[in-house]
Amino acid sequence: MPAKIKNVKKSIYLILFKLGFLFIFFTFFPNSIYAKNIDSTKIKDDWYIESALRYGRIVPNSSGTKLWNINVIGADLRIGKQTFGKSEWEQWFGYPNYGLAFRYAHFSDNMLQDKIACFWFLSGSFVDSRHLSFRYQLGSGLVYFFNYYDPFKNIENVFIGSALNAHIDLNLSLDFTITKQIDLILRANFSHSSNGAIRFPNYGINPISGQLAVRYHFNERAEKIYTIDTIKTFLPKNSLYFTLAPGFKQSKKNYVYDNPDKYRVKTKYLTTTFQLGYLRQFHPKYRFGGGIDIMYSSELRNFFPPEKQNEWKYMTTAGFVSFELLYNRFVVHAALAAYISRSADFYEWYYERAGFKVLLGKNRNHSLGIMLKAHAGMIDYIEWGYNFQFFNWNDKSVRILKRFKKRV
Repeated sequence: MPAKIKNVKKSIYLILFKLGFLFIFFTFFPNSIYAKNIDSTKIKDDWYIESALRYGRIVPNSSGTKLWNINVIGADLRIGKQTFGKSEWEQWFGYPNYGLAFRYAHFSDNMLQDKIACFWFLSGSFVDSRHLSFRYQLGSGLVYFFNYYDPFKNIENVFIGSALNAHIDLNLSLDFTITKQIDLILRANFSHSSNGAIRFPNYGINPISGQLAVRYHFNERAEKIYTIDTIKTFLPKNSLYFTLAPGFKQSKKNYVYDNPDKYRVKTKYLTTTFQLGYLRQFHPKYRFGGGIDIMYSSELRNFFPPEKQNEWKYMTTAGFVSFELLYNRFVVHAALAAYISRSADFYEWYYERAGFKVLLGKNRNHSLGIMLKAHAGMIDYIEWGYNFQFFNWNDKSVRILKRFKKRV
């Protein structure tokens, strides 16, 4: 075995040993670090630190691959804040926690080898009791791969085409309250990493894994506030809006055949989406909508012979429906669309869009967001958008809300 590989493996095992040590240390000896008694009544925010060990595999996303045979081992370190209902939105979503996560993962093959990730997360609950919670988590950020595609050194890796990639993280977990400051978490994790067609090859990878985590709260957790059972009505809000979302991508049509590096063409193509739509917020945490997408993608020129190329042919239109979750100023967006007009059937007749937005302004009529546009799960490009609700009105009558029972 080459000395370089041996040294890399030794470094990996050393990192895993240190992370495992931190896992045990925070579990059994938290007060050795935070020995000072802090009056929790003076500090309302419930901050915590969490360490986790994980093991899993990679879900194949194309036929003929051996991705499922690749094991994934690693560790997470999280710094987060547990809400307790001080704001109304925290109660609607079952007292979410949110924060920043750092992840190291090692793949049991020479193609992918190692990665590190940093991502924000937001977690809410389906069921929440005094000693057990069934929770979900959404997360997104960046991931760095140490062994991405190289036409001469790593030609097998058609899954990760660049060092820096987008990272999407989804979890389901059972959270057990052990003491007033310690939680034990069993977590099922799905994640996706790719660069959004900014650079090919870009099949992406989809690891699934199980996690065992221990969470230490710096202070005794506060009693949860519950007041939304007194809210009987909501005045729905209607909005007309536009979105402008530019982006760029590479094209699969730029493959160079009969060459060791068939992805050597690095041309980037401009994409732009203009959206005109309607939104209706019918609940403090939900809204739906629909509208028209008018899109331009200069990448489509590659699908026409030179004599038939025309800028107007790179324009497409589509109708869409959308649904959104509102975590205060943070919005999770999902949409499904079908093409109305296009010059040729280059992709599927429909597409999906998913991402998030941050609401801005006193009346929250402006927002900035990042969206992924995909055809049947295959990413087309990333949209970087600005949204403005230019005309708003409320219903004349209030909507009766279902009464919620207090969580135990």
